[in-house]
Amino acid sequence: MAIGAGSFLGGLAEAAVLIAMTLVAEALIRGSDTVEVLGTDIASTTVIAVALALLVVRVGLSLATTSTAAAFSADVMRRAQQSLLRTYLSSSHPVRSSRPRGDLQSVAVTHGRFTGDLANAYTQMAASVCGLLAFAVMALTINPVAFVAIVVVGGGLIAALRPLRSHSRAAARSYETVTRTLGREVTQVEALHREVHVFGVEEPVEDRITDTVTEGGRRYRRVRFLGQAVPQVFQSVLMAAAVLGLLAIVQTATASSDLATAGAVVLLLIRSMSSAQQLVTANQRIIELGSYARGLDELIATFRSQAGRIGTVVPTRLVPVRLRSVDFSYEPGTPVLTGLDLELCAGEVVGLVGPSGAGKSTLVELLLHLRTPTAGSVEFGGIPVDQIDPAELARRIAIVPQDPVLVDGTVAENVDFFRSLPPGRITDALDRADLAEQIDALPDGVDTRLGSDERALSGGQRQRLTIARALAGDPEVLVLDEPTSALDSRSEAVIARMISGSGTGRLTVVVAHRHSTLRSCTRILVLNKGRVEFDGTPEEVAEASPYFRSMLNADH
Repeated sequence: MAIGAGSFLGGLAEAAVLIAMTLVAEALIRGSDTVEVLGTDIASTTVIAVALALLVVRVGLSLATTSTAAAFSADVMRRAQQSLLRTYLSSSHPVRSSRPRGDLQSVAVTHGRFTGDLANAYTQMAASVCGLLAFAVMALTINPVAFVAIVVVGGGLIAALRPLRSHSRAAARSYETVTRTLGREVTQVEALHREVHVFGVEEPVEDRITDTVTEGGRRYRRVRFLGQAVPQVFQSVLMAAAVLGLLAIVQTATASSDLATAGAVVLLLIRSMSSAQQLVTANQRIIELGSYARGLDELIATFRSQAGRIGTVVPTRLVPVRLRSVDFSYEPGTPVLTGLDLELCAGEVVGLVGPSGAGKSTLVELLLHLRTPTAGSVEFGGIPVDQIDPAELARRIAIVPQDPVLVDGTVAENVDFFRSLPPGRITDALDRADLAEQIDALPDGVDTRLGSDERALSGGQRQRLTIARALAGDPEVLVLDEPTSALDSRSEAVIARMISGSGTGRLTVVVAHRHSTLRSCTRILVLNKGRVEFDGTPEEVAEASPYFRSMLNADH
């Protein structure tokens, strides 16, 4: 509203200046020092002074509307990006994990910025429309015949351009699709840059991306052609309307006053063409950018429609953890877990082993409430997991992932991980993860910043830092997912000692492919084809399970 009002008033001020200058020029031609305005003779110098004042007003209004438009565009971009991030984080794990790698970044950054540009294009269109309306009001006041001629001719020719706008929308949507594909492919290459170099497949990788780049170039060419052709054709249409309007003015003009009026209308027509050109350009930008905004909106709608269930119960304890007749399938008819009945108790250190594809990762995701069973139920402390307040689960469950990922920030911030923990908890967790001395040796201790390349720490130190992150929250359930898969024997021994002393009241679940990681376990579960094949003490399972015996033999 403010943008439209400011543009309209600014347009009226500019139109008044153009008319005033025309009338002064006509008076000078007649050798008069006065101008007739609404039947009153006014000195030309007074008219010029008023015109200068109106120009100052017009500049002020222009700056105000420009500032408002910029603020509006920035706010739209911010809200779009925040909404995308919020709905992504509140959606279910299956939805998040199904997104192609790099797609969220592409949509948040590129589509978010284009959404802001789209809002800016709408403000430009509103300003242009209101400016044209102001010029039209002035033209209608001065010469109604010319105004009607321009509206009729211009409106008819504008309607003829609708097919071009439809083609522009289709081309923009097509180009938006291929840019998202290119973004995903480039992200994959960046993530696999070492493997690409080691396997010497740079050329095939380049060929694959080149195909996408070539297709993107072809679609971009079409978008740019339509983006430039439509305004140019429209400009010709406006010029034709102006010429025909001028013809109508000339045919109806009979006196010098009519000629002055004709001159004023001509100036308004010329200035109107500039505003109309801005309007068409803004409209074309809306067509091009609309596909990006729709893509972002569709993704937000997807995340919002599949948000995880929110429980409200706060259990006294999370353990024991019980799985009752749990089945799970990613696709109908292809079971991953079948008929799991388990009870995992406080103080246990449970080793989870089994061949690849046995269902270990899926069972871990069920324990972390990242997925929901296809059938059966998972209970924490006797309460079904979907009834529990997710904030309580997040506070009292922790994971040490196979591949440690650090955030850009200090050592302390990496251990805290946005939880606002007391400093004492952070230093204690570093000590329990056998990292305190090494962190103290860093230039700024726990305040040493770690970049995204994480070069300040070795692989074993990064893994132990994620262990400190997990321990800092003093969780009741701790899951370690292949925590020693890429570590040397010394770091592995440190982690094994940490596991054995993780706490008598805590349930610890360790997923491993090496027996050396499981030496501190009090219980072993062997999964095979989605079922618990063996369950018992390490000695009992070693005697009964060929698979577990093979793990023992591999360590000797």
